[in-house]
Amino acid sequence: MIILYSIEDYDRPSVATDAVVFGVDSIAAKDRKSLKEKKLKLLLVKRGEAPFKGQYSLPGGFLRRGETVHDSAVRELEEEAGVKEPKLIELGVYSKDGRDPRGWIISCCFIALSDTVSLSTANDSDALSAHWLDVISTTDEDHFTLKLTDDKHTIFEYTDGEFIINELAFDHGIMIKDAFFKLRDEVINHDMIFDLMPELFTISDLQRPYEVITGVKLSPQGFRKRMMGKVEETDKYDEAAAHRTSKLYRRAR
Repeated sequence: MIILYSIEDYDRPSVATDAVVFGVDSIAAKDRKSLKEKKLKLLLVKRGEAPFKGQYSLPGGFLRRGETVHDSAVRELEEEAGVKEPKLIELGVYSKDGRDPRGWIISCCFIALSDTVSLSTANDSDALSAHWLDVISTTDEDHFTLKLTDDKHTIFEYTDGEFIINELAFDHGIMIKDAFFKLRDEVINHDMIFDLMPELFTISDLQRPYEVITGVKLSPQGFRKRMMGKVEETDKYDEAAAHRTSKLYRRAR
């Protein structure tokens, strides 16, 4: 018995992609003699079309014929924010009913870690502009808080398992919360932190973004021990070091 398959017999959702791109930016230290401090950032765009016109959202858009979801996320990042050749890691598929007021739309979401590159938005993009926002996370024995702030106010706050403030479009607040914990796991247990590093770097170059992402403060000796097996020493030195010449390392081959 031959059973014929017809795609018309099945409902078909639209498919979109979104990208949660974190960046680590250098800021001037309070003490001029100190090394530059690091701040965690998140890439958001302001929507130029309904729904949620004018609100912040993750960069993303609809899958085009012939594209993979990865291709779509890469293209949307370049069109909406000018970010090229990002290294993307799959975060998850978001398909909850009602997540998009336009209809049945599922999103394949990715996560990336980048330097805070200059941003631009293509003229034919459906985004108005792209922005790096500050990410603030605090953790103690009893409480955890994750916030996103622009120059004016807090647009997102997740505290102890609840969304206190959420001015983001769609279900992007959930994606950002999930991505933050994924980022920490990737940096602590895997090698994602090296996405921020040039070929050669000092141990302090590696330690400062590690600490700002994970919230884990370590002594230089403790950090070297944690990175054991992940980095290898070279015979080169950083001649531009602020205080003394520092040995350069590379990612272990």
